[in-house]
Amino acid sequence: MEKPNASGNLRIASSNAVLTGLSSNMMRAVWQPFVLSLGAPMSTLGLLESLGGYRGLFTGPLQYAAGWLSDRLGRKPLMAVGNLAGLLAASLFITAALSGNWWWLFPAVILSGAAMMGDPAQYSLVAESTPISQRGMAFSILMLAWIAPGIFAPALGGYVADRWGFAPVFLVQFVLFGLGLFLILRYLRETLAAIEGRIDRRAFGAAMVKMAVPPRALRGLYLAMSVDSFVWGLGYALLFGMLSDTYGFTTFQLGVMSSLLSVTWALSQLPIGKLIDRYGCKPLIVFSEAASIPIVLGWLFSSSFVAFAVLHAFFGVIAATWVPAQNALLANSVPEQGRAAALGRMAAFRGLVGFPAPFLGGLLYDAFGFQGPIVANLAGVAIATVLLVVAVREPPREED
Repeated sequence: MEKPNASGNLRIASSNAVLTGLSSNMMRAVWQPFVLSLGAPMSTLGLLESLGGYRGLFTGPLQYAAGWLSDRLGRKPLMAVGNLAGLLAASLFITAALSGNWWWLFPAVILSGAAMMGDPAQYSLVAESTPISQRGMAFSILMLAWIAPGIFAPALGGYVADRWGFAPVFLVQFVLFGLGLFLILRYLRETLAAIEGRIDRRAFGAAMVKMAVPPRALRGLYLAMSVDSFVWGLGYALLFGMLSDTYGFTTFQLGVMSSLLSVTWALSQLPIGKLIDRYGCKPLIVFSEAASIPIVLGWLFSSSFVAFAVLHAFFGVIAATWVPAQNALLANSVPEQGRAAALGRMAAFRGLVGFPAPFLGGLLYDAFGFQGPIVANLAGVAIATVLLVVAVREPPREED
């Protein structure tokens, strides 16, 4: 495929990222208080986080399967399937809100995790459109498009939920996923140079079996990333629910916290992209993990909304560093033809290792209160930082 087509696709991918960013950032403030409002205990919230969403049991394997399929069917179909799954998830969230029955949330969170099926295809599209020396910036631009709506969307979602209930928030999410699906189907052009257009079922089955086994050349990276996924699932994955339950934070306050995170994330994203391109991915990944230690310590000794808001704002710089650096590192470590599968395989492995963490964090909260999961999170971050220094290698930087 020619690069001009890819350049047009970057605009479509960024536009879709704006829409999914609006949806995700509105949900960030209201999701956990919504679950608790339906009468579910913290351990059930942890179980829901373990099944779906960013760290879910089903999310990672579905991303790997989607990445493998994308390398054979193209980027566009799998991006469309991801948006369709998000649309269906929003409809089930609406059903749960209107019925007051949290059992609807189990299929909803699985579909919500399935909405991330398009991520390996989208990241591959970006990598295929950009020279290696510019990928840090390219991923940063895509991430900026996703996070920019978070400057206002979480506070808006929290305000709407406080004033009119949770159902209108999920209705907006339904519309946003529908618009994204339209953009993909109508305007996106394929970038994969060679599309097989068929699926070998035996090869697909063999690929799924390999999902739980890290590639030999990337074992260090897989180990460090999976430990990171597990330890953040213990505490941070439940942070908003714990703040709501322990300190009585409102959904609007949680929305303000998310908005502050998005402000610092958006302001720092492009400068960090330049640093990644200049100094490499590993130094920024190690910095991101190590710099989060004082933030988690702050959670242990804080109780006021102002303190948590300030800490969450600083956390935006951590996120702005971590996401593009680890995506660029993995994209630079694998060939183009298998890139989407490699990105999905990493997500699958992290999901398989990390999925019990939110449920365990919920049990720690039920047993020891707020301090329990946060102390576990803190200890794990220290271990993950050491692993990143020791086990991760930067691939050679060659222009494509």
